[in-house]
Amino acid sequence: IVLLSVDGCIDWSVDLKTYMALAGEPVRVKCALFYSYIRTNYSMAQSTGLRLMWYKNKGDLEEPIIFSEVRMSKDEDSIWFHSVELQDSGFYTCVLRNSTYCMKVSMSLTVAENESGLCYNSKIRYLEKSEVTKRKTISCPDIEDYKTASQEPDVVWYKECEPKMWRSVVIQKGNTLLIQEVQEEDGGNYTCELKFEGKLIRRTVEFKVTALLTDKPPKPLFPMENQPTVIDVQLGNPLTVACKAFFGFSGESGPMIYWMKGEKFIEELEGHIREGEVRLLREHLGEKEVELTLIFDAVEEADLANYTCHVENRNGRKHASVLLRKKDLIYKIELAGGLGAILLLLILLVTIYKCYNIELMLFYRQNFGGDEAADDNKEYDAYLSYTKVDPDALDRDNNEEEQFALEILPDVLEKHYGYKLFIPDRDLIPSGTYIEDLTRCVEQSRRLIIVLTPDYVLRRGWSIFEMENRLHNMLVSGEIKVILIECTELKGKVNYHEVESLKHTIKLLSVVKWKGPKSSKLNSKFWKRLVFEMPGKKKEVVSRHQVLDSAEQGLFGDLQTVPSLAVTGTSGTLVESRAGLGEFQQADSVHLRHYCRGYEYDVSAATLPMASVSNHHTYCNIPLALLNGQLPLNNATKDPQELHRNSPLLPLSAKELSFTSDIW
Repeated sequence: IVLLSVDGCIDWSVDLKTYMALAGEPVRVKCALFYSYIRTNYSMAQSTGLRLMWYKNKGDLEEPIIFSEVRMSKDEDSIWFHSVELQDSGFYTCVLRNSTYCMKVSMSLTVAENESGLCYNSKIRYLEKSEVTKRKTISCPDIEDYKTASQEPDVVWYKECEPKMWRSVVIQKGNTLLIQEVQEEDGGNYTCELKFEGKLIRRTVEFKVTALLTDKPPKPLFPMENQPTVIDVQLGNPLTVACKAFFGFSGESGPMIYWMKGEKFIEELEGHIREGEVRLLREHLGEKEVELTLIFDAVEEADLANYTCHVENRNGRKHASVLLRKKDLIYKIELAGGLGAILLLLILLVTIYKCYNIELMLFYRQNFGGDEAADDNKEYDAYLSYTKVDPDALDRDNNEEEQFALEILPDVLEKHYGYKLFIPDRDLIPSGTYIEDLTRCVEQSRRLIIVLTPDYVLRRGWSIFEMENRLHNMLVSGEIKVILIECTELKGKVNYHEVESLKHTIKLLSVVKWKGPKSSKLNSKFWKRLVFEMPGKKKEVVSRHQVLDSAEQGLFGDLQTVPSLAVTGTSGTLVESRAGLGEFQQADSVHLRHYCRGYEYDVSAATLPMASVSNHHTYCNIPLALLNGQLPLNNATKDPQELHRNSPLLPLSAKELSFTSDIW
């Protein structure tokens, strides 16, 4: 830039060349007029009557320099600083003039001290660049003034201020370093050192390694190229949209990135829309990832349009777009969908709980619950109350309910689930204190199970619990929990009002319905509900062949067994002679099990030897008439076996002979 000063002197402003030195080094500052601005040298200018004068700028003023010859001297067209100091930094102006001609230019001098722990100052470094894998020569800069015609200066190179053992592809030659194949690790600070007039002179070069020069245009990262991105916005809310792009190394040119709306630049739009600053996200070997944001102070209806982000370098241009769309409808749909999903989830959870609540509670109780029988000092898990089978009614129609009450229910609870039941017909011996014994057994039970069959209702099987005050108080006070099992639909068959009255009397009551064969499977709802109502305990499976030994002491453990030798002797003798009555034995075996709750052993049909009698026993309440094979004479029937039924003596089956001792 050429300016004309007030005194008519042509001013070339500040020369591009900058002089840099460390404090204490010698420095030569040359007048740039003779090297770049006029076609003459100092000798020729002096011969034409032109004089060269030096000034130092101090603010807006220029003060003439007085050369002391000690620290600073004039040498033709230059100033020599024999030992430069920090205060010497600034602009120096040389003026060439006579009475009719005037021209001047300024030169910059920067003096700095070494940074702590380093041999250079980062502000006065020289910059060199090279692409990776290329060949590069690094020269020691600005040392021409320290050379002599007879001898080149002796230069020593350092990297990061440390002596370096250069690898084979790095060759030092004079004041240069030749790197035959540049690698990424070659980047860094290289310092060259030489001596001049007894003083050290250092020059530091910052060497930057870059990626190979790209031949491709930039690549948009977001939004995606050729794939418009839709952004749902809420009107009135602020919005920031970021454009990200990758720029390969393209020399000195920086990344060019900008937004447009249609054919308009963002600067041409309304004031509430503007671009942010270009932000460098990542850089490696000159390759850059940059970001430029598009900022909306408040989104308006007119702003709902397509916006394009353009990225370009000298190899080409790419672009990617975003579409702003109103969010109102979408928001409502998303809200409705979210609420609907939550509602469906709640319905699903409630349905699962309704269908599997028993299974879930049983799982929790079995794995995390406690044992209800741990500290209650009670002997039985449940007292089982059901109807005795009348021997006069063996041929009635409701065998299914009776089989459930007499066989299935006790077997499953005791042998599969491991509960300990008290069954009066099996465990209670009739005596003069029968009611007191029964009351004591109920008190020793955690649950009372009442099996409601039509016969049970007709005979008011629960009367004992109403007549005995202690038992009645236990029911009405909730001292014992009652499980009522309805084996069939009782309405219409019996006086159901009595059943309802019974239910209202009991404080803690649970009703479980037995639905016939479909409730027989162990995984049916019936058994799960029944086990849930039973006392909580860890599952302990009892072996099907485990027997009650006489050594086990219960409420009636002190009773002694009475051998039934007469029975075995009499019945066993008759087996051989009357072996043809097998059908009778098979038909009535189910009913006989009601009277004799024993365990089966395989024995031959021959007479039982005395050696087979062991200490095992079976509790029986079998009428002597049935035990001796007698049936009531009034049980008239047209069955083909009528002849045998009227016989005074009938043989017992092998299973009926399986017990070895009995208590009556």
